[in-house]
Amino acid sequence: MENRRNTKQKQLILTILKEADRPISANEVYSKVVRELPKIAKSTIYRNIDTLYNQNLIDKYHLNDNEVFYLIKESRNEHRHFVICDDCKKIFDLPSCPIHEIETAMEKEGFIIKEHQIQINGICKECAKQEELAGHTTGHESIKKQG
Repeated sequence: MENRRNTKQKQLILTILKEADRPISANEVYSKVVRELPKIAKSTIYRNIDTLYNQNLIDKYHLNDNEVFYLIKESRNEHRHFVICDDCKKIFDLPSCPIHEIETAMEKEGFIIKEHQIQINGICKECAKQEELAGHTTGHESIKKQG
C-alpha cells in the first residue's frame, strides 16, 4: 500500500523540487534536505521520492550517463524533454515534444505507448563562444548531418 501521509520530509522534498529550475538528482535533494533535517537518512529521501513518483507528482529523467534526476510536475499529464550542454552541464528545456505524431501513428498500429524521453547533448552557445575565444574548436564543425 502506497504511503499517502503528508510528512514533513515529503513536504520539504516537494518544496525543493518546486523551487528547482531544472531536474535535480536524489543526492542534490538530500544535500538540501539535510540542512533542515540533519538526522534524516538518505534512504528516507529515496523512499519519499519513490512515493511522489508513484503518486504522479514528479517525473523521473535519466540524464547524463543514465543518472536519475527528478522534477516536479506542473500537471499530471505534463512531460518535458531536455538539451544538455556537455561542457557546463546546464540543462535546457526542449521547447516542444516532437514525438506526439509518432506516438499517434504507433497507437493506430496497436502499440500502447507508456512513456518516452528525449535527451539531446551538445554545446550551448555560451560554451561555444568561450571555446571560440580560447582559440579551440569543438570538433563538431566538420560533422555533417547524415540524412
